[in-house]
Amino acid sequence: MKIRVFLYITLLAVALAGASPAAADDRRGRDHPGRRMVEELNLSADQEARFREINARHAPVRRDYTRRIEDLRERMNSELQRERPSRSLLAQIAGQIGETQKKMNIASIDHFLDVKAVLTPDQFQKFTEMATVGSGPGGRRRGGDDD
Repeated sequence: MKIRVFLYITLLAVALAGASPAAADDRRGRDHPGRRMVEELNLSADQEARFREINARHAPVRRDYTRRIEDLRERMNSELQRERPSRSLLAQIAGQIGETQKKMNIASIDHFLDVKAVLTPDQFQKFTEMATVGSGPGGRRRGGDDD
């Protein structure tokens, strides 16, 4: 799973958590990702509140895994800059990145299943098209060419 999906979902969680009527008025006319998703999914007030709560609950976990991966990549880059990088250390770091990504994927599945419980089947279909896990067929890529 790509980190950009988690960053997008984190951005969405922050956006929804900070959404207030005054903030919504300030953002009017701008294409705010969280507001855009809520509008495109046509969430009821109850769904939006539950959606916001789910995202807020999962956001710290996503941020932690993202931070861990960034730290490991920095360690890898630092090792690569050495005159004689250690292949075994680089392999160990790569394994740690893979294990962290695996845990992050499992956390993402939990998040998506929680969201699925709140949305109708049609809304969830649209949600998965908007926030595709990975970059497989059928999903839009953030900043992609299909807009």
